[in-house]
Amino acid sequence: MSVPDPTDRRRIVVLLGMHRAGTSVTMNVLNALGVPLSDDLMPATNFNAKGYFESLEISKVHDEILKLFGMLWSSSTITHPLPANWWRLPQVAPFKAQLTQIVSREFDKAGSLWGFKDPRTARLLPLWLEIIDELHLEPKYVLVTRHPTDVARSLHERERVNPIHAELLWIEHNVDALVNTQGKIDAIVEYRRWFDDPREQAIYLIDRIGLGRPDNLQEILDGIVSPDLQHHSTSDRTFNLPYCSELYDALLQRDKPRLEALTNFFQVTRNFSQVVTGLVQRELMGRLNAANALAQEQAQRAAVLEAQLRILQGRPDSAGQA
Repeated sequence: MSVPDPTDRRRIVVLLGMHRAGTSVTMNVLNALGVPLSDDLMPATNFNAKGYFESLEISKVHDEILKLFGMLWSSSTITHPLPANWWRLPQVAPFKAQLTQIVSREFDKAGSLWGFKDPRTARLLPLWLEIIDELHLEPKYVLVTRHPTDVARSLHERERVNPIHAELLWIEHNVDALVNTQGKIDAIVEYRRWFDDPREQAIYLIDRIGLGRPDNLQEILDGIVSPDLQHHSTSDRTFNLPYCSELYDALLQRDKPRLEALTNFFQVTRNFSQVVTGLVQRELMGRLNAANALAQEQAQRAAVLEAQLRILQGRPDSAGQA
């Protein structure tokens, strides 16, 4: 396998995709094809028997950033949007410094090529774009997708996530990846193709990322891609939400003009939904605060009336008894 020329500009492979969409098997393949990863990879579990190929340190920092804004990995950006220019806020600076230090350290070990993946990256890409630019790295963006029904079934089994909410997260993560990379996705990988035609997909990925093609490619794939990885795959291809069918088909076809049109349309819809949701939440919060204030006022009145009643009945209150 050819080794990247150390005089070349340092390349960072950023693997994007929804949770349970096949990012782990794709990163496993990339790693076997010569993309170095961090040493602190998340260990295998019952849900990913061959491992996640995901840096624990990076995932932890991502979770802390989301937590800063009251979000979890499973939060929808419609009901919990990130603030405008959130990545430039002072409270984010320490996390940016941590991620920058991690990337610099990994390139010191790996040389001119290194990669990472974490499904949270798609929504946090504006921060990563600054880090990549400041470190003078050449990004290679790989987007992994999977049918949203399969993703929803997998998430329901692992986390009991509502299927409709899972589809919404699927749309958001794919759209965020497409929008935040400004259309500069280098490769789009579909999970099921690893089982239908793994060699074709691997060659496509090698060519798009600029890796060397090994003589033992088939042997590598046979050791990684196995039928037992196809959990929750079903012939049921129904969709619960708008955009899903069109977006998934455009991703399968790697149709960039269509993807751009669909993501732009969804962005308009999402921005509108965020405004409406925010107004509704504020209205509900105002009503709740008013109800709480009224309840407190009524409780105070009741306490005054009770004290007056004791006086009229000639009974001392609790303070007088003491």
